[in-house]
Amino acid sequence: MVQFDKLRLSGFKSFVDPTELAIESGMTGIVGPNGCGKSNLVEALKWVMGETSAKQMRGSEMEDVIFAGAGTRPARNIAEVMLSLDNKTRTAPAMVNDTDQLDVVRRIERGHGSAYSVNGREIRARDVQTLFADAATGSRSTAMVSQGRIGSLINAKPADRRTIIDEAAGITGLYARRHEAELRLRAAETNLARVQDVLVALEEQHKGLKRQARQASRYRNLSDHIRRAEAAVLALKLATAESDLASSGERLREAEALVADLTRLVGLATTAQAEAATSLPPLRNDEAAAAAALQRLRVAHDALTAEAERVAQAQEEAETRLRQTDSDLERERGRKGDAEAATADLDGQRGRLEQEQVGEEDRAAAALQARDVAQNDTATAEAEHDRLTGQIADDEALRQSVGREIAELQERLRRMAVRCEEVAAQRRQVETELADLPALAEVETALDAARAAFEAARREGQEAIENAREAARYESDAARLAVAKAEAERIDMERARAAERQAAETSHAAAAEIAQKTNARLTKLRAEEAGVAAALKSAADSLWPPLLDALTVDPGFEKALGAAFGDELEASSDRGAPVHWLPLEPLADAPALPEGATPLGAHVKALPELARRIAFIGLVADDATGEALQSTLKPGQQLVTSEGAVWRWDGYTMRAGAPSSAAVRLSQRNRLAEIRQQIDAVAIEQAAEQARVDAEAGWLAAARGAERTCVEQARQHERNVAEAARRKTEDAGEATRTAERAAQTAIVAAERAAATARDRHTEVARRTDQLRTRLAGIEQAQLEIAGDIADAEMRRTFREARLSAISDTQADRVAAGALRVRIAELRAALVEAEGTCDRLARETAMRIERLGQIAQEHAGWSKRLADADGQILELDARREQIAGAIAELEARPAEIETKREALGEEIAKAEVNRQQAADRLAVGETRLGEADKALRQAEGELAGARESRVRREGQVEQATKDREAVVERIVERLRCEPDGVLALAEVQSLEELPEIDKAEHRLERLVHERETMGAVNLRAEEEANELEQQITGMTSERDDLVAAIGRLRQGIQSLNREGRERFLVAFEQVSGHFQQLFTKLFGGGKAELRLTESEDPLEAGLEIHASPPGKKLQVMSLLSGGEQALTALSLLFAVFMTNPAPICVLDEVDAPLDDLNVERFCALVQEIAGRTDTRFLIITHHRVTMARMDRLYGVTMSEQGVSQLVSVNLQEADRMVA
Repeated sequence: MVQFDKLRLSGFKSFVDPTELAIESGMTGIVGPNGCGKSNLVEALKWVMGETSAKQMRGSEMEDVIFAGAGTRPARNIAEVMLSLDNKTRTAPAMVNDTDQLDVVRRIERGHGSAYSVNGREIRARDVQTLFADAATGSRSTAMVSQGRIGSLINAKPADRRTIIDEAAGITGLYARRHEAELRLRAAETNLARVQDVLVALEEQHKGLKRQARQASRYRNLSDHIRRAEAAVLALKLATAESDLASSGERLREAEALVADLTRLVGLATTAQAEAATSLPPLRNDEAAAAAALQRLRVAHDALTAEAERVAQAQEEAETRLRQTDSDLERERGRKGDAEAATADLDGQRGRLEQEQVGEEDRAAAALQARDVAQNDTATAEAEHDRLTGQIADDEALRQSVGREIAELQERLRRMAVRCEEVAAQRRQVETELADLPALAEVETALDAARAAFEAARREGQEAIENAREAARYESDAARLAVAKAEAERIDMERARAAERQAAETSHAAAAEIAQKTNARLTKLRAEEAGVAAALKSAADSLWPPLLDALTVDPGFEKALGAAFGDELEASSDRGAPVHWLPLEPLADAPALPEGATPLGAHVKALPELARRIAFIGLVADDATGEALQSTLKPGQQLVTSEGAVWRWDGYTMRAGAPSSAAVRLSQRNRLAEIRQQIDAVAIEQAAEQARVDAEAGWLAAARGAERTCVEQARQHERNVAEAARRKTEDAGEATRTAERAAQTAIVAAERAAATARDRHTEVARRTDQLRTRLAGIEQAQLEIAGDIADAEMRRTFREARLSAISDTQADRVAAGALRVRIAELRAALVEAEGTCDRLARETAMRIERLGQIAQEHAGWSKRLADADGQILELDARREQIAGAIAELEARPAEIETKREALGEEIAKAEVNRQQAADRLAVGETRLGEADKALRQAEGELAGARESRVRREGQVEQATKDREAVVERIVERLRCEPDGVLALAEVQSLEELPEIDKAEHRLERLVHERETMGAVNLRAEEEANELEQQITGMTSERDDLVAAIGRLRQGIQSLNREGRERFLVAFEQVSGHFQQLFTKLFGGGKAELRLTESEDPLEAGLEIHASPPGKKLQVMSLLSGGEQALTALSLLFAVFMTNPAPICVLDEVDAPLDDLNVERFCALVQEIAGRTDTRFLIITHHRVTMARMDRLYGVTMSEQGVSQLVSVNLQEADRMVA
């Protein structure tokens, strides 16, 4: 078995610094105050062993185990725990069993999750959990007894409690493997069901594809009819849109003429309005000047009025101030008298208080001396009283304590006597039960016979099952061979028909491709024809057709003719045109062209109008010839090349490549003729290819029909064979199941008989051991009770002797009463003396305080007296000043009235001038208003006309957009130019088409007919072929899944059989160890384990019945808290003794135990550690447990939130002390 050597933490919870915990043999204790991080060590151990629940780590998510920062320590992003294992025995799983030491590391990083590794090699979490499960440990094994685990074991359901027996049997890893196999089995069965469903769905889908192929053919025919109908509708809409565009253009021209007329009228109205507006500014200036003069006079008149009011108000205010000054003088004189009287009264009070101060110091000293004498006497009496009272209380307390101890010892002696009688009765009862039990040898003989019968029944049943399964396999193999043969025949037939169909499809596809390419060429040529014809038609539709349209030029000479004439060919031959050509006779004496030049007229079929001009144009081979001959040209002559270069007699030169619309038009006309010839040839070719496509389509349809008939017949034959094979397989399976049920019934009956015998043997052996253990406990209890009785008798004798030695307290009580009377009298005298001292002190303080107040009040009244004298002098001077101001104000009203009368006359004259200027201005403004009205009316009419023009422009633009939309729809829907729409509709002119309503109705009917078909799959045939290949692959997968499911079921049955055998063996061993440990921990009593709730041991529950010394046998939940804890510990240690784990962690399990039970617990742990290789890691607060450890680790938190580990080896310390 692997051994745990050390645990290393870094960044895990409060252990931020790298910390190493050595896990050595024996008992290792971990101590420390609450909250210092002791349990973090246990959680680190569980975490590295594969714990996946954050709740078990006391967190909300797994990243909570990373140090989160504390105080001056920043948070960490990584936590790592390493567990070193000793693998010298090489018992680890094969995947990691290659070294003597295994370093299991779990590392977590924020945002990246956990990673596991062993000796630096990454492995899965499941592999780590299996590694520890095979070693009878793990993050949730019974060896990890954390806080509250004892309570959870006590309160657990029987089925949950069974897991400790699983660990003792070493089948925890087997459970994990069985669970993984069951998951694989369920996944395989689910996949098989899905494959079956998919196969059924694929068959249905294949049938549907056949129907879809027929719909696709009809869909294509309807699409051709819809295309022709849509072409007819779009041709009619295009004609309507062009008609609307022409009418909208005519209305726009009318609106533009109206706008021009109204614009002229608005100009005239604007001139008249401007003249009227020019005459207004002088009139407005005159009126403003007259109004300003009038306003200035009115402001001056108002200022004089305000001045008169101000003078009157000033007079009134001066008289008011004079009256107020007289009143203030009277008040100040009264204040002066009050100050003189108050000063005299304060002088009298100060004299009386100074007289009272004489002799106050002698009185205060006498009162203080009397108080001190009273205090000393009172303190002496109280000290004596306290001494006597304390002595009395001590004697009484000792007397009562000794009396209670004597009563308790007597009661204890009585209980021990009763207990002694009970123990004797129990001993007699146990001896009687031992004598009544049957002989253990007879029970063992019956158990061996039952086991032999069970083994015989199991072998016979297995042989019957194997024979039935062999017969079923033979029938199943024969059925599969028949199905495979039928399937192979079907596949051969399908392949032969598919080859014929594929040949037909290949031929049809080749013909269709050729026809499609021919159609594409024809469509391209027609589109080009339509484009070129449209470009040429735009010029032909003008009022005066250009002469260019009547010319015929040999191909390749278009640029030469266009360069020679330029835009002159755009002129018409019509004499009514503004620019036109006239037919003239050729010149008789026309100069000959220079040598090296040929006449251009040889390549142009010209009209008479151009005869003279063409006679003067020569054609040269290249640019060098033209440049050399330019100087020899006669007036009017010019030379050209086929690329468009020009040399004229007057020196004008043009390089080849210069743009020329005439050359372009000529090239387009020649290209149009060439295109039409090509269209005729391609149309003949297209008709031949279409006939070939039709013939190939008939051959393909016949091949497909033959293939469908063949495939359907082959599949029907295959289904018949498969159905017969299925019935044979089902019959064989039913026979196998019948044999299995019969064999299983016999095995179960034999197993029940064996279980009954085994239970009988277990019960007799258990009961014998219980009674013998109980008898030994009773004998030990009798010895202990006898010793306790002797000890209690001795202690009672000693307490009675001590009680008689305690003295009487009556004399001390009388003396204390007299002292209390004396103390009361002294306290009354002390209170009186203290009152006298306090009264004299208060009177002295009050006199001193009052003298200070008198001094302050005297100073205040003196200051008021001086202030009153100053105020009187100031008020006298102010009164004289106010009287002088009143005399000056009395002369001002007469002067102001004279000035107001003069301003009134000037204001009357200014008002007349201002009225005359306002009349002249009103006449000018009236004339301007009439001009403005006329201008607004004209502008309104012009705006209306412009709006009408804008509407007309909008109509033209809308009509243009409508036509463009129709053209765009033609290009988008029909993939052709507008000129080719009639050809697609298979008509020669618009008159052959029906009305637009009828055409749209026909199109809607065809579209509706196609839409009622629903979704059509145009690739139905190709998809059907692909589907057949997919069905073949799925059938192979189904067979593989059936074989895998059979193997998984056999593996699960093997695991269950092995688990039951190992579980029953382990249960017997755990039960025996549990009874022994229970008796040892309790010093007697009995306990037993029982399997409940199910006959299958792997699904049964575990119930615990216990009977501590002196109690009846009952379930564990009815015991007291301490008894429950000891019982649970007995069960856990029994598991260790049965299948020792490499490590056992006990986290404060001794908390509910008293000192005696802690001693027993520590002794038991020490014994188990010595008998097994289990290493104990114990977290405790109990002093007794600490003393029994081999070594101690202390966890401290000297820095807030950061744990540190210190160690002490107690065995080494003991050796050093010795």
